[in-house]
Amino acid sequence: MAPFNCNHNGACDEVRLCCIDTEMTLTREDAERIDTLGHSRKDYLIRAPDGFCQLRNVEGHCYFYDPQSKTCAIYESRPEGCRFYPIIYHAGKRKCVVDKDCPSGETLTRQEIRKVCHRVRALVEKLRMEALQGESPC
Repeated sequence: MAPFNCNHNGACDEVRLCCIDTEMTLTREDAERIDTLGHSRKDYLIRAPDGFCQLRNVEGHCYFYDPQSKTCAIYESRPEGCRFYPIIYHAGKRKCVVDKDCPSGETLTRQEIRKVCHRVRALVEKLRMEALQGESPC
């Protein structure tokens, strides 16, 4: 479950901004977990210009997001990056920050960010290494 109090838990009345025009990158492990649910990578993954594999957007939203019900079809098996969101790693600042686009970001404390930042950094490093070694899932 997410390490913060999200008011966009899939049952909200608002659009889940984190699922709109997503650029969420996936690890090989993320893709394998999603594959076990019966989904095909050619349907849900794309290779971004930077070489990373991302969730595909369909009509402006994540492939797995249902705009009618405002839910994620794979929520329990969602990518690791989705689990940490809105905590992201800012490479330029070399630290974890809260994505300013997230309306729930203000609920996070510095302590909560520090608590998971090492895991977010590890995820970024894993994604980078998989891409460098040609082991990304697309």
